[in-house]
Amino acid sequence: MKTASLQYIDTTVKNSLHVSYESEINTLNNIASYTMKKLTNVSPFILLLIPVFVMMIFALTGPSNMTRGGEIAAKATSANQVAETAFQGR
Repeated sequence: MKTASLQYIDTTVKNSLHVSYESEINTLNNIASYTMKKLTNVSPFILLLIPVFVMMIFALTGPSNMTRGGEIAAKATSANQVAETAFQGR
């Protein structure tokens, strides 16, 4: 059973959270509308190049000391040596 003071605190907290949430939504809506107004004057070609520049940045800032374990070559041997090794194994 809740007392009156707990109900008051619960209601106050819910109301303050609701007001805070609404103010954040309004701020985000204002930012979005401002951004969209500014982007209407930008060429679509420039906007399509943004992901290209982002990928270039990722490629340039990636790890530079990558080891390629799968590309290690074995020493070349002749077919005669392979046959001798296989024959000796019997």
